[in-house]
Parts: sequence; structure tokens; C-alpha cells
Amino acid sequence: MKRFLAGGLIALFLLLLLFGGVTIHTIVSSQTNGRLINYVGIVRGASQRLVKLELAGQESDEMIAYLDGILDELSAGNGSYGLPCPEDPAYQRNLRELDQMWEEVKANIADYRTGGNNAQVLLTLSEDYFTQANNTVFAAEDYSYRQSGILLSASAAMLVIMLLTWIFILVACSKNLLSLEKSNERLSDLAQRDALTGVYLLEAFKEKAQKLLEAEPDEKFAVLYTDFADFKYINDVFGYAYGDSILTRYGEILNGGLRENELSGRVSADNFVLLYRYEEKEELAARQREADRSITDFMHNSHDGQTISTYCGICCVEDVIENLKIDGFLDRANFARKTVKNGTNLNYVYYDESIRNRLREEKSVENRMAEALKRREFTVYYQPKVELSTNRVACAEALVRWRSQDGTVIPPDRFIPVFERKYMINRLDQYVFEEVCRWLRHMLDEGKPALPVSVNVSRLQFYDLNFVNRYVEIRDKYQIPPSLLEIEFTESIAIDNANLLVRIVDKLKRAGFVCAIDDFGKGYSSLSLLKDLSIDILKIDGFFFTGGPDSARDMALVQGIVDLVKKFRLKTVAEGVEHPEQVEYLRRIGCDYVQGYVFYRPMPQQDYEELLVREEEKSRR
Repeated sequence: MKRFLAGGLIALFLLLLLFGGVTIHTIVSSQTNGRLINYVGIVRGASQRLVKLELAGQESDEMIAYLDGILDELSAGNGSYGLPCPEDPAYQRNLRELDQMWEEVKANIADYRTGGNNAQVLLTLSEDYFTQANNTVFAAEDYSYRQSGILLSASAAMLVIMLLTWIFILVACSKNLLSLEKSNERLSDLAQRDALTGVYLLEAFKEKAQKLLEAEPDEKFAVLYTDFADFKYINDVFGYAYGDSILTRYGEILNGGLRENELSGRVSADNFVLLYRYEEKEELAARQREADRSITDFMHNSHDGQTISTYCGICCVEDVIENLKIDGFLDRANFARKTVKNGTNLNYVYYDESIRNRLREEKSVENRMAEALKRREFTVYYQPKVELSTNRVACAEALVRWRSQDGTVIPPDRFIPVFERKYMINRLDQYVFEEVCRWLRHMLDEGKPALPVSVNVSRLQFYDLNFVNRYVEIRDKYQIPPSLLEIEFTESIAIDNANLLVRIVDKLKRAGFVCAIDDFGKGYSSLSLLKDLSIDILKIDGFFFTGGPDSARDMALVQGIVDLVKKFRLKTVAEGVEHPEQVEYLRRIGCDYVQGYVFYRPMPQQDYEELLVREEEKSRR
């Protein structure tokens, strides 16, 4: 196209030069043609004047010479009058006849002067000459008219060429502008996309999605929020390069599945968002299931068949009562995603009334939790751990409950996730720790049995380098012996930052705390933790005990864990045990403690205190 435009412009330019030359030549010719007509007319009129003078007896050789000069220049096209000599046949024929008749006129004038002919002959010849002069003028005018036509045609052609030139220039410029605009659009679009996955960055996604929602209010739109079950496992086990290849491929799959007026974006890490159009709601999950099946196949074929599942929350705009912007729809899709339980199947959850109610409940929790901490609405429950060698309570785990002012008890699964999302879980952890220290101080001051208590420390606490010092200050404030306090943390912290976990545990141990890993075996446990961490207690996750007393495979795994950790001189606690047969099995394989409903449920502080008093009284009998 560029070559065509360039060639067209060159051709038009050459034509413009050609017609410009023709036009200039025609204009110059037209100017001399007017003079030509005038002088032919002079010849016509002067010859009549000359004959009249001669007939009146007034000889005028000067006029004869004057007319000779004009006619000579008309014939030759060269002289002092600047007269042209057009190569026009009609004009040239009339001019030759006019010259011949002039010679006859002059001969008759000479004869008339000598008396050779009469006046009538000269007068008749003069009339004939006048007629021929008229014909010559008409021929000159016709020639001039035709030259004017040529000038008009050349001017019109030049105008057309100039118009075409401008059109070509405008087309070329518009093409360049359009190309530049498209290039700018591509660059702008590229700048708004994630370099790794090719989908839009979150802010660009939200801006474009909001415009689509506003531009097509009657269209059925849905917002999807999806991620992988445990993508950190992929990065840690197989490396970030392989993890990035999965994200890159997933971005290609999501972009490739988009239809008109649909978008894909990346929030962070392995979290993606989508804006889909739909006719029936079922097609949303079906489309995303197909995309997730494609990425699962990619993973299966890429690295020893390793795959992880995906979770997806779907929020249909028509299902939301509130008047929300795109941020609100993203929040609800994300909330729906978070309700998906861990599992091996692909999971897709639609935001609905039950989720809406839960969201409202969580919002209520969010609005009340800071004030609830100030009012001390949180209370500590204790779940005893039974030592299998003695069948007696040996220690307990501190668990938090929220008893609101109206007496309603809110379970921890309703408020702890909110505290975590709002980064207030550290305040709740410290609240529980101080309550435990306060109660232990009470037991010691009253001379009642004070057994060790384990308290949970959230993942967020481990990123606060001062949290160990803060716990030491609280412990020392109530003068609690370090042996009575046990710090529990989940193994998932090690997946985030194993080196940090090792440093914090060493610092806790130097401060005198007993340390325990909670929920061991729930995630992607690494046995190297047992080698690197100076822990004292390993809590085996209740997941192994949910299959009932006949779950031989689970029990075999538990026995393997117990046998292994004995070599590290660690104590073991089986949590979530509900069946007596499991207790007997755990006792036979050498597990140290059992924590579960088979013995005790979590109980209020007063009930646990009474239990300890009764246990002590029994031991004295």
C-alpha cells in the first residue's frame, strides 16, 4: 500500500508538471493571440482608410509602409510588433490570400495614381480586401478560441490533478495517522498487560470492565475469580521457571477463550479474574472448567504428571442486589472462591444468597472486632490433651471464642478469617496469650494445678520480628514459668519462608518456650522440617483420623510418623481423635498424647479449672 501511494504521488506530480507547462504555454499564446487579432483588424480598417484617402486625392505612402510592416510580421511571426505566426491551416490560408490581395491593392493604387484605372475598380478591390481581412480576423479568433479551450482543459486537468494529489496526500496522511493510532493503541494495550501472562493488569482490567458494565447495562455479565489450590508448592518443588510457564500458558488459555466484550486480568501471583458474558449461568462454570482442564493437561504433560486443582468463584451481576462497581463484584466473586473447600476436584462456586448472608455476617464481624477486643468479649476455651501412658490430662490447648454482648457465641471459623484478612490476627493472638498468662497466674497464686497450655501463633506474627520479645514481656509480666507455655504454629509457615521459621523457633527456644508444629501432614509436609527445626512437639493432623477406626492406610501413615519422630526425641500429639479404637491403636504405637472429642471437647476456663482440681483430687486418693 505504501508503494502504491508513493508511486501514485510521483505520477501525479509528473502530470502536474506536464499540464503546468502546457497551461503556461497556452496562457502566453492567448496573450499574443489577442494582439494578433487586433493587428489583423488594424490591417482591415487601415486598408479601407488608405483607399478612401487615395480616392480623395490624398496619397499616403506612410500608411502603405505601415501596412506592409504589419503584414510582413504576420506572415513571418517575427518583428517589432511581437506578433505570432500560428501554425493554423485556416488562418495561414486566409493570411496568404490577404497578402496576395494586398499586393493587388497596392498595384491598383499605383495605377490609379497614374490614371491607369478608374476609382470604381479600386473601390471594388478594396471591398474584396475588407472581406478577406474579415475572414482572416475570424480565422484568428477561431484559433484563439480553440487555444482558450485548450487552456480551459489544461486548467481543469490541473485542478483534477491537484485534487487527486491532495486526496492522495490526505489518504497517505490518514493511513499514517491510522497506523500511528493503531500502533499507539497496541503500545497502550501492551503497557496495560501483564508481561508474564498477557492478560490485563488488575487496574486496567477494572477500568475496562467498568466501562463495559456501564456501556451495556442490559447484557448478562459475570465476574470470575480463580486461582490454583497451592501454587507455592509448584514453585517450591519444581522451581519458579516451571511455575512461570504454567502461568504463561494459563494466560494464553484464558485470552484464547475470550469472546467479544470479555476480559481477563491478573490480580497477583496465581490469582486471575475474568469478565464473561452468558445466556445461561451454567455455561460460565462449563467454560472455566474447560480452561482449567486445558491447564491441567498442560501440567500433566509437562512435569512428571504433576497437577494441582483450581478454585473459582463466580458472581453474576444480576444476582447482586446492591448497586456495585467492579470492585464490589470482584470482592463477591473472591468471597465465593474462598468458600471452596480444599480438595482434588475442580471447584466452581456461584455467589448466592447464602454467601451473601455470610458476607454480611463477616462484614458485621469486621465492623465489631476492634471494639470487641477493647470490651474483652473474647474468651478462652481449653481443650485438654490426655497423656496415653497415664490416661490423665497433661496439658491443654487454648482456643478462642467470641461471646458478644447479647450472649451469642460466635465460632472461630466465623471471625478468625476476618481477623487474618484485616491483619488484626496478631492482636487476637496476643489477647489470647495474655489471657492464658493471667489465668495461669491465678492458678499458681491459688495453689491450684497449673498444667502447660499451648497457644496458637498465626502466620502473620512470624513476620513481626518483635513478636517473641512481646510474648516474653507478657510472660514475665505475670511471672509464668516458661515450661507452662507452648507456642504452636502450622507447618504452612515453613512453605512461605523456611529460613525465617528456623530463626524464629530458635529465638523462641532461647527464650524458654516449648515449640510445637500443628496440623502436621495436612499440607505438603517436608520431613526436613524435623531436621532443621528445634521443636519439642509434633501434632498429627486430625485429617488422618476422619476415616473411622478401620482406616488402615491412615493408621499406617500415623505409625510411620510416630516411629520417625521418636528418633528425633519429639513428643507426638494426635488431634481430632473421636473413636476409642483409634486411641488404643495410638497407645500401642507409642503416641504420647491424644486431643479430641473422644476424651474432651473445648470447654470454658471455669470448667477446665474444675476438671484440673478433680484430677488432682483423684491422684491424691
